[in-house]
Amino acid sequence: MHPRDQDPTAIPHRYAVLADIDLDDPELRHRLDAIAERTAQRLGQPIGLVSMVLNTAQVFPGSYGLQGWLAEMAGTPIEWSFCVNAVTSGAPYVVPDATTDIKQADNPLVTIDRVRSYAGVPIIVDGAILGAHCVLGPDPRAFTPADLDELRRGADEISALLQAYRSR
Repeated sequence: MHPRDQDPTAIPHRYAVLADIDLDDPELRHRLDAIAERTAQRLGQPIGLVSMVLNTAQVFPGSYGLQGWLAEMAGTPIEWSFCVNAVTSGAPYVVPDATTDIKQADNPLVTIDRVRSYAGVPIIVDGAILGAHCVLGPDPRAFTPADLDELRRGADEISALLQAYRSR
């Protein structure tokens, strides 16, 4: 499901919550980067992200391990987003081997940038699913319940942090 296909009554609240957070605040970004780094290191993955899913793109206000164009752009088109699946389902989304996954095998992040594994959990603020806290890697990987618990702890910390940076 695409974010624009979600329950139309939920979308205005989601975007109102997102608009109420200054994602460009340098201290907030520094703290989000630290959470992304800690989670990636604990899970042994080279990339950790805090992703905010918009209607046509995802942006990364917090990241660790990004290189090249992904680091420069700090986001992707929504069509390339793994995280959109955690947002639209409201549940963890796991891809052990993206090259064999029917949803992801043709994704440019897989075919060009060589992402092979992904695990992400929703980030929820004031009842709105804003994005996902995730890790990505260049090798296939089976993520365990303990891995998802670690992602959830990070997502809960991110949610509290974003709530603290809300202007209302």
